[in-house]
Amino acid sequence: MLLRTFMPYAAVLVASFALPCAAADGDPDPGFGLAGVSYVAVDDVVAREIYPHASMVLPDGKLLFAGARNKIVPPAPFYEPQIRGMLLRLNADGSPDTGFGNTAIGGLAELPDLASGQRMQGIESIARFADGSYVAVGTAMVNGPLQGYVVKLTASGDIDESFGSGGTVLLPMHYLHAVTLDSQQRIVVGGEHFDSGAFVYTSTIVRLDGTGAYDPTFGSAGVASIAWTDAAASGYVHDLAILDGDAILVGGGFEANGSGLGTDYALARLNVDGSYDTAFATVGWRVFHDPSESSISNAVERLAPLADGRVAFAGYHNTGENITGLVFGRVAADGSTDTTFGDLANPGYFKPAILPSAESANVTGLLMQGDGKLVASVAYYTSEKEEFFAVRSTADGALDTGFAAGGIYAADLAPDGPYSEIGTLLLQADGNLVAGGRAQRTTGSALVDFAATRLLVTSDVIFANGFD
Repeated sequence: MLLRTFMPYAAVLVASFALPCAAADGDPDPGFGLAGVSYVAVDDVVAREIYPHASMVLPDGKLLFAGARNKIVPPAPFYEPQIRGMLLRLNADGSPDTGFGNTAIGGLAELPDLASGQRMQGIESIARFADGSYVAVGTAMVNGPLQGYVVKLTASGDIDESFGSGGTVLLPMHYLHAVTLDSQQRIVVGGEHFDSGAFVYTSTIVRLDGTGAYDPTFGSAGVASIAWTDAAASGYVHDLAILDGDAILVGGGFEANGSGLGTDYALARLNVDGSYDTAFATVGWRVFHDPSESSISNAVERLAPLADGRVAFAGYHNTGENITGLVFGRVAADGSTDTTFGDLANPGYFKPAILPSAESANVTGLLMQGDGKLVASVAYYTSEKEEFFAVRSTADGALDTGFAAGGIYAADLAPDGPYSEIGTLLLQADGNLVAGGRAQRTTGSALVDFAATRLLVTSDVIFANGFD
């Protein structure tokens, strides 16, 4: 499951960065970076690849990206990839912030080894404390026992050694994918605990205080497990959101048809103490799929809660044999399907048929505008070429033709290379979107640069639910 985060992709579509006379929503901004695109080139010494998985706008307008740095290390007789967590900071105009970082690549800070020499240790999610420091999560694996990690970083990207044990809290046999902060600045982490004997993944929420200690007022000694319908099947947590009163919204997937037989959409709402909020779907959680289709591969990947208690989400569903496509959905405050959203044929869901040739589509970011419109960034795989790709839905669940080209933004940020892939979305204070990812810009080269572009939003300011 986690490995897809680091897989190279390929796909289709082309977009021009030439602006019309009057800019419209979804047009690329030529004033960002160089002619609309910001690249941070790798050198195959510090890094062979830079790939962001999360991002945020800082109070001074600078842009922070968090994710993975990959390079090749040469212990004889093999040259092996080594993935480490990284932070990359850009100025508001897309130029690298050369005053930040600890490497020869301007703006790039590399995290040290957090888990005893394990080769894969990328960041999947990050949140910012009120004092400007950060907490990030990821999973360490390969060459050692599986470890989820929570790490605290200073505003300059250094390890805060006062947190946990030398700056890190390790969760053995856990995959960690999401982190957020509640109103008390407590750390809420989501992922899965892996039982290697039963080969079952249990959806798990952990709450820590600011020192890295487990919060005894939450769940069982700081841990709340979600069994969904059957503790003998696997459940996966992909995203978290904090609601009023520090309740926790959980989104992911659950193997409703049995182990290894795909997943259904899964949503849960927990009270501040980690107990189920039984006002949501009567038991506090819901596992479901669109009854109008026979898909057995469905998952919530990103959440966007509304102020009135409804929840919009984006994820994937089956569109063919071993093929997944993009889906937007919405549930009411009580967890029931919101039939005012989406298509008449399948109320509650909107499934734009925008990438019919894609073999997989995964949502890497979801933002909600003040008018309720949803913008999702989508990473996908085909046998051709992958590009930066985003879709905007209207508030009631239809393709918004006022955004980019008929509701779809697609751009090739590697016109001379094999692929470019979108990894995260953020918004600037003026309401414009920035999409960040990676680009293999030269055919035959193993180097994969960081890439970002800014999309103009003229009709409304976009509000994100927390950090993407």
